[in-house]
Parts: sequence; C-alpha cells; structure tokens
Amino acid sequence: MESKIIFALDVYDYNTAMELARTVGEKVFAIKINWPVILENGIKIVRDLSKYANIICDFKLADIDNTVSMITTKVKEYGGYGIISHSFTGLNSLKAVVKSAGNMKVFSVVSMSQESYLDNITEELIKISREAGVYGLVAPGNRPYYLKKVKELSEGLKIISPGVGAQGGDIVNAMLLGSDYVIIGRSIYNSLDPLGTLEGFSSSINNKLNK
Repeated sequence: MESKIIFALDVYDYNTAMELARTVGEKVFAIKINWPVILENGIKIVRDLSKYANIICDFKLADIDNTVSMITTKVKEYGGYGIISHSFTGLNSLKAVVKSAGNMKVFSVVSMSQESYLDNITEELIKISREAGVYGLVAPGNRPYYLKKVKELSEGLKIISPGVGAQGGDIVNAMLLGSDYVIIGRSIYNSLDPLGTLEGFSSSINNKLNK
C-alpha cells in the first residue's frame, strides 16, 4: 500500500539529513525539504536526497513570474519531484511556476497551519490554483474547518497537510477530512526511533481507515 506520509526533513546537517532519508525514504510517499537544509548545503542536496525518495521542495514561492520560474527550473534540474508555491501572488505568478515545473508536481498554499491572512481569501486562492493548473493544494491538518473547506472546493486536486504531530493535528482525522497525504516532521526526526515512530503513524492510518 502506498504511504500517505510526507516526511518533513527540517534539519541543517548534511549527514543527519542523508541518514534520515536512508532510514525512512522507502517508507514514505515523499520527503519535503525547506530552506534550512538548502541554506546549509545548497541546492545539490536535492539530487543527493532524491536517491532515497521523491523530494518536494517547500520553498513557498512568492515573487514575480521571472523569479519563480528561475527557482522552479533549478529545482527541476536537480531532480525535484515537486515544489510548493504560494498562490496569493496571483494567477500569472502561479502559472509561471506550473509552466516551468514541467513534469514536476506543483502544490499551492491556500491555507496555513497557523492563523494567517490567507484565512480571509482561501476560496479565492483555491480558484486561482485550479485555474493555474496546479497538481495539489496545501491545507492544514490541524485546523479542521479550513481543511474541510479546501476539500469541498478542491475539485479533485490532491491535498497535502502540514500541522500533524508537533502542531497538534491528528493524522487520522486529517485524512478523514480530506488530506491525501499528511506532512510530519518533528515528531519523527526528533524521535529516538524515527523509523519506529513513522511506522506507528502508518499503522494508525491503516488500522483506522481500512476497517
């Protein structure tokens, strides 16, 4: 059965990142990396980590068309599976990401795992995202009202959800409300047994959702 977990690898150290990727890579749908590991190690670590799992670059792009295109192209060059962009910058910027991504998956943020201004414009952001042709949406696993709302308006787009684990969200509830994949980071990489912790989350999904 395909894993429903995306592992958020938010660390600085190269060796730590690689060891975690080797340990859990085959057990997750993808590994999501953010700016900490990139700022410490450079974009080439995307290629290195890609040996072990699909890599989603959570860069939350928010800039003009040319800039987001340049960043997306570089991620694709180094073997990224997907990239995360903001959608509040508007349709043209998001379209530029989708166009530059080619076969990479583009996920757009329409609601965050903490209160933000996006809460006021979530419906509009979903509309922009659909029109731009993104593959999926980012919606919070720890804020049921907004996750449910995104699911209702998603029209079949994949939903990936942060906010599970350390931020209080429940993995099973998130999936019942509409998440296709849940993003878990600190609960796994801060664990004394990362693989065991991951397998525990996976078992919760399998036991409760496949009855």
